[in-house]
Amino acid sequence: MKKQLIASAVAAAMSTVAMADISITGDAKYEYDHSETAAGVKSNTGNTEMHINFAGKTGDTGVVAKFELDTSGDNGAGIDLEDMYMTTKVGDISVKAGNWASGTGGLLGELEEGGRAQNKIDLRTTVGDVTFYAGNSDRASSEASNTNTAGNATTANADAADGDTALNNNMYAGAVFKIAGNTIEVKKNKSTRDSFGIKGAIQGVDYRYEAMDDNSGDATYIQLGTSVSGVNLGYAAIDTDVNSLVDESDSGVFAVSFSDATKVATTATEQQQVSLSTSLDGTTITLKSGEITKGLSATQDMDYMQVQAKRKLASGATAIVTYTDRDQLTSASAIGSNENLEIELNVAF
Repeated sequence: MKKQLIASAVAAAMSTVAMADISITGDAKYEYDHSETAAGVKSNTGNTEMHINFAGKTGDTGVVAKFELDTSGDNGAGIDLEDMYMTTKVGDISVKAGNWASGTGGLLGELEEGGRAQNKIDLRTTVGDVTFYAGNSDRASSEASNTNTAGNATTANADAADGDTALNNNMYAGAVFKIAGNTIEVKKNKSTRDSFGIKGAIQGVDYRYEAMDDNSGDATYIQLGTSVSGVNLGYAAIDTDVNSLVDESDSGVFAVSFSDATKVATTATEQQQVSLSTSLDGTTITLKSGEITKGLSATQDMDYMQVQAKRKLASGATAIVTYTDRDQLTSASAIGSNENLEIELNVAF
C-alpha cells in the first residue's frame, strides 16, 4: 500500500511538471578584443557572457526572469538579474509589469536609451485598427525612472532616491495605427517630450523616420534600406539640436554609437552612415562607413568604417569578426586612427 501511495505521488508530481508551460532558453558568447589607439597604445581583453531565461505561462498570464552571468559586465563580474516581469490580460487590456529593457527597434530606439527600471508598467488595448498604450516611464534616468533604491514609497515624486511608481510627469502614452500599409506611431514620452514615427516600404525601399520634440530641442532619425542583386544597401542618419537628447549607447544600426562618450565628443550634432551587406559562400559580409559631425571636437568631424564577417559554424556556434577604424585626436589639432578588432563566438539554446 505504501509503495502504491509513493508511486502515485511521484506520478502526480511528474504529471504536474509535464503539464506546466515552463521553458528555459539562453545564449552565451566569448569575446576577444584587440585595440590600438591613435597614440599607439595596445590592449587585449576577453569576456565571457551568458544569459539564462526562465519563462512560465498559465492561461493569459506569463512570467519572465532573465539572468546575466558575466566576467566583466556593466555591473561587474557575477550574476545580474536583468529582466523580471509578468504579462497578463484584464478584460481587453494587455498588462506588462516589472523590469525590462526597451529595444532599439521601438519608437526613438536609436535616440533614447531603453534602460531598465523597477516597477514599470505598460497597458495596451486595441480599438478597431488602433492600438492605444500608456504606462510609467521606460527610461532609467533620474528624471524618469521608477527605481526603488531606497525602498521608500511614501513620497509624491518618483526619482532615483524615492522609487515611487508615479502617475505624473513620468508617465507616457501613445497610439499605433496603419495607413496604406505604413505603420504610424505618436507618443507622449514624458512631460517635456513628444515623438512621432512612421515606417513602411515604398517601391522596394524600406524606410523608418522618427522625430523627437523636446523642450530643450529637437532630434530626428531616418533609416532607408533596399536590396539590389543580392546586396542589401542602407542609409541611416541622426540630426539633433542638443547632443544630450541622443543617449542610446548600444546602437543596433551604427558602427559607432553617437552617445558613446568614450569615442564621440559631446559637441556632436549629426551622424550619417551608409552600409552594404551580402552573403558569400555562407558568410555574411557587412560594410559600414560614416561620419559624425563635430564628433572629435567643436571644429573637427569623425570619420569611421567597419567591416564584419559573420558565419554559422557546423558546431552550432556563430563566429563574428569585426574590424572598426575610426578617427581619434592625438592632440588638439592632430587626428590619428583608432583600430579595433573583435572576435566573437556565440550560441543560442
